[in-house]
Amino acid sequence: MPTGVYKRTKKSKRKTGKVSHLRQANHCNLSRETIEWLEGEMLGDGCLQSLSKYSARFRYNSKYWEYIHYIADTLRSFGIKQSGKIRKNWKGKTHKNGEWVDRPITLFPKSYYYASKSYVELKPIYDRWYPNRKKIIPRDLKLTPIFLRQEYLGDGCLCKPKKWNPCIELCTYGFPTEDVEWLVGELNNLGFKSTRQPANNIIRISSYSTFDFLNYIGKCPVNCYNYKWEV
Repeated sequence: MPTGVYKRTKKSKRKTGKVSHLRQANHCNLSRETIEWLEGEMLGDGCLQSLSKYSARFRYNSKYWEYIHYIADTLRSFGIKQSGKIRKNWKGKTHKNGEWVDRPITLFPKSYYYASKSYVELKPIYDRWYPNRKKIIPRDLKLTPIFLRQEYLGDGCLCKPKKWNPCIELCTYGFPTEDVEWLVGELNNLGFKSTRQPANNIIRISSYSTFDFLNYIGKCPVNCYNYKWEV
């Protein structure tokens, strides 16, 4: 067979395979609210996994039974269905040096794991957050109340020192330094006095902005994390 014909045939097969896959794959309509919610979870403990070139699925691990069901119910309301059942006592993953590594099960002896089905519409989000298969903070994020609320639920904490007013910390230590510094700048642009802590690469929102931040993100949607709002 002539070389040109072979190349056209090979390209045609790839195109046919993609069309066939997309036709049979799961699809969902991602609203702006859905994307803000998903990406807020992504900045926290949520992650996307791509098992093919054309789709990705959302995964989450939590020590709270209530929160893992909140994840499942919210995604279902967005049209994103669950894959299989919620699993108990999964040892989970955590960030270390920019990569996902196993987290000892002793840290969360009663943790719960959720995974969605794979959707074509989640793949572009995966590509933005994992450009080189390592999780980063995309520079086109919009820091909305929904986005910051989900980030705070997953990886934020309310610190209450005895001698100082309460402040807020966002645990961003798994991300590249330049990404965290960019996020600090965006928070400051919103009026929340924030700094990156060089010792552990986390973000601290000053006590001057604690009440403003909590008012901005709104009420806690689940009982298990109400303590993060109890200033």
